Amino acid sequence: MRSSPVRPRWFSLPVLAVLVLTACSTGHSNTGSVPTAGTVAQRTVPDAIAQLAFQDDQGNPVTLASLRGKTVVLTDFLSLCQEVCPLTSANLAQVRQAVDRAGRQGDIELVEVTVDPARDTSARLAAYTKIIGAGGNWKLLTGTAASVAALWKWFGVAYERQPESSPAPVDWWTGKPLTYDVGHSDVLFFLDPSGVERYLITGSPNATSVPVPAALASFLNDEGRKNRASPEAGAWTASDVETVLGWLTGTPLSPT
Repeated sequence: MRSSPVRPRWFSLPVLAVLVLTACSTGHSNTGSVPTAGTVAQRTVPDAIAQLAFQDDQGNPVTLASLRGKTVVLTDFLSLCQEVCPLTSANLAQVRQAVDRAGRQGDIELVEVTVDPARDTSARLAAYTKIIGAGGNWKLLTGTAASVAALWKWFGVAYERQPESSPAPVDWWTGKPLTYDVGHSDVLFFLDPSGVERYLITGSPNATSVPVPAALASFLNDEGRKNRASPEAGAWTASDVETVLGWLTGTPLSPT
């Protein structure tokens, strides 16, 4: 993802619209204080969106409907992002470890769905999965351009193909120069087991205290290295995600 000056400011607008539409009172069935990292929501994902077909890194079919019964953390990404997505994945790796330590692998799914379906094939996602240690209850998904567009339109995530910088960076997988970039919103959505969007966190991650895989750390551009070393104020952490999951499920991932 490319940030300013190339990324249009309108990328934040659809997410702000979602915030306005979904923000509600704090009435819910959860116990404990409402997390302060993001915004409470209350939107049921319609069947037409929940049934959209995607594929994981092994080509297996996955839909949001197939994940019903689990709490889902859903975010957008592309494997060739140099600014934010590697840091998001680094944070999610920490969340996944916390989920595993708590023995909650069967209850919680982490899902990243591409905004670059033309390049993010299942084979490429398999390579990315190996780098970041995903798999199992941490899924990377791709699909047709139409399915990807429909999913992210409903969730309010904007993305747009953009010219690549010059000189063009080299693809970490193929070793070939990249020909375009994809600017996109940065949002984490939290869905409850019945498929209702209950919470969202917007903005870039704070990954200063977590390891970033060497292959992706070296792929970061100047902006990505800045985001890693000096994240913006209020950037979300792995701990923030764990707190939301504990609030949403009613059971903290770590003893307090």
